[in-house]
Amino acid sequence: MRRKHVFYVLLAAATFGLSEFLAAWRAWRAAPTLDAAAAVVALAVGLVAVMLWLGFLLYEVDRAAGRIRRPVGLYEWALARRAADRPAGWTGGGGAAGHGGGRGTA
Repeated sequence: MRRKHVFYVLLAAATFGLSEFLAAWRAWRAAPTLDAAAAVVALAVGLVAVMLWLGFLLYEVDRAAGRIRRPVGLYEWALARRAADRPAGWTGGGGAAGHGGGRGTA
C-alpha cells in the first residue's frame, strides 16, 4: 500500500514539476537571465529525477509480476544493489513492499 501512495505523490510532483518547468522555460525565453536559466536547470534535474523514480516503481512492480520483456540496465543495477544491501536472512516482511510484495522471491 505504501508503494501506491509513493507512486501517486510522485505522479502529482511530476505533473506539478512539469507545469513549473514549462513556466520557467517560457520566462527564461522571454528574458534570458542567469537566474531564470538556473531555475530551468534545477527544475529539469528535479523533474528527471522524479520521472526516473516513477519509472523505477513501475519497473519493479512489473518485474515482480514477470511482465518485463527487456531488462532496463539502470533499474536492474539499482535492484541488484538493493538486494546486496539486505541481510542474509531477510524475507521481505514489513518493508516498503508490504505484504506479498514479490521482490523477486519466486
